[in-house]
Amino acid sequence: MSRETGFLQLRRGLWAHIRDGRMSVTEALAFIYICSEADTRTGVWKGCAKSISGELGIPDRTARDVLEKMEHGDYIRRFAVPGRHSCYPILVHKFLITGGEHNGEQLNAIDSKSPIDLTYFPREQSVEDGVQHGVEHGAAQKRKRIEKETQKKPAAKTSPPADPRFQPFVDFAFASFEEKHGQKPTWAGKDFKALSAMLASNRGLDTAELERRFLNYLNSTEAFLQKQGDSLAYFCNHADSFLAGPILERNKSHGNNSGKASTIETVLAGYEEFRQTRAN
Repeated sequence: MSRETGFLQLRRGLWAHIRDGRMSVTEALAFIYICSEADTRTGVWKGCAKSISGELGIPDRTARDVLEKMEHGDYIRRFAVPGRHSCYPILVHKFLITGGEHNGEQLNAIDSKSPIDLTYFPREQSVEDGVQHGVEHGAAQKRKRIEKETQKKPAAKTSPPADPRFQPFVDFAFASFEEKHGQKPTWAGKDFKALSAMLASNRGLDTAELERRFLNYLNSTEAFLQKQGDSLAYFCNHADSFLAGPILERNKSHGNNSGKASTIETVLAGYEEFRQTRAN
């Protein structure tokens, strides 16, 4: 893992993210630590929540939450292996590469297909060699950063506040999944984006009702749902399906998949009862 430069370049916008609530102080500290340990040739760090917990002196659960929130905010992208608790590749989005063939470029963690098949943003300007890559270049870069942050500030003020239902439901969903499976889910950015979209489209759906439907989802036994692996994204896209209760596996004796009488069976039963009443 090359760190020959001895210095770490951080985006000044990090502090703006802390001020407006997009990132907590603990998340910022963890992010800086990950950046300092990432390979300067690729922008990839091989670690896990336990690594962060040990280095920063925070609880394991807090470290896991920090990683999950940073991935949801598109600061990092993780490639964890389900069922394994060892270190795994973590890609730092927009990490400035300072060594190797991609020197001067930034890692595009979001569009990278795997830790091996990485994507980079093209360098904004050619990398200079020797002493000329010194004071004058640093001053120019500083001016550019100041201009960028000045342009970004109005957008930050007009961004909508976080949905107050989001984090409580995420905490509940994680705890429920862990209680059922004995381990944390490996939900990624698409799952949290699906949740954000569902909440934005259903302002009147309170947290208690969301939790009730999610438990119905976890308690469903239908074979097709079992194959979804209790995906958060699937639940968010089909939340109304769990309004009445869990969806049970097909009852072979009755030929329906909900454990309840189907509409046709209900109509036939009513008709038979009416026929017998007329006959008597």
